[in-house]
Amino acid sequence: MDGTVFTALVSGAVALVTVSVTQQLTYFFSRKRDHEADWRKMKLEQYKEYVAALSGTVHHPFDSAVQRRYSDAVNSMGLVAPPRVLIALYGLLDETSFINRDPTPQKYDSLLSSLMRAMRDDCHPKPPNDSSEFTFRTLSCPPDKDEGRKELMP
Repeated sequence: MDGTVFTALVSGAVALVTVSVTQQLTYFFSRKRDHEADWRKMKLEQYKEYVAALSGTVHHPFDSAVQRRYSDAVNSMGLVAPPRVLIALYGLLDETSFINRDPTPQKYDSLLSSLMRAMRDDCHPKPPNDSSEFTFRTLSCPPDKDEGRKELMP
């Protein structure tokens, strides 16, 4: 066999193997990246559900349906949230628990901010550059006009 033919065969085989390996690696990394994006999307959806349920408890703290939704959202966090988020969540739950006899708005805001930062860090591909001095807060609605009038009437 001639040296140039042998060199051509080896070069062709190496090129074929290189293309095949490159294609497989590209597929693997692309699939991994897609899986990570889907996971972040699922986490974001769960975190949005939690915040919506939390908002409901701020607006209607004694409504059993709202409390059930909040409990479901909290319990579901264990499926997707990493320990850092769960630790922040449990700190907030301890502060807002009916067992806590000394809740303070400042501690609530601090714990809520820690939870929000942990959730944001978890679901962003590049962690946001949130200042630790920034405080997240929840907003509650004023009472309905009829409810407000009932409270004002003797």
